[in-house]
Amino acid sequence: MKKFILDFINKIFALQEKYLEGKYQKKMNALNFNKKDSMSKNIMTSGASLTFSVELEKNKQKVRNDVTKLAKENLDNLYNLLEYAKQRGAKFYSIKNAKKLLSLIKEEPGLIFPKKGKEALFINLLTEQKVSFKTDAIFIFEDEKLSIYSLLYEFYKWYSYKMALPGFDEESYSKVKNIDELENPETIETLSYDDIIKLKQAISRDREAMEFVMSFMKEIEGAKKAFENLKDDGANI
Repeated sequence: MKKFILDFINKIFALQEKYLEGKYQKKMNALNFNKKDSMSKNIMTSGASLTFSVELEKNKQKVRNDVTKLAKENLDNLYNLLEYAKQRGAKFYSIKNAKKLLSLIKEEPGLIFPKKGKEALFINLLTEQKVSFKTDAIFIFEDEKLSIYSLLYEFYKWYSYKMALPGFDEESYSKVKNIDELENPETIETLSYDDIIKLKQAISRDREAMEFVMSFMKEIEGAKKAFENLKDDGANI
């Protein structure tokens, strides 16, 4: 259901972004820029945008390749991925009733991005019983067995975050986690152009993580099935 809502919201964003692009372009055209200067600025902006897009795709591919390699190397125990993250600064905790507790700050179990203020204090008291108004990215799960799907999904987002892919600022990703609140088109109309761009980036990162998990598990399950079939065939020789 959440994936359906994300797709629905993304379509609305696309329409809203197109509308706002036209709206802002009219404002720009109404300004008294020298035509030559304006053309130069447009070329520079287009060039910067193209460079950013190429670099983004390059980094997205690196994330896919790296996480695939790490996951395949640790198929026997995917919890090693959390140890990998821990060695690079991301702590993880198993806490009873984590879902219920985290709902108090509109969070949910999984990867929680850096926080400041009262939310950070709440998390620090919950995890380490210490007083601090700042947290780094951490993993918090229920104290029950974590599914492979959830683990891969959260790890993929963390790796994307460490690769500095856009879309992980606290405000935007918080809205994605509470995406149901944005289902109303009237709410989306109040967003600025920059808000929409940031939210689209956040939704893209979320979708990439989900698509990776689905693709990876299909590949692994397919290989496992092929191996089992090979064993069965061999048994019948």
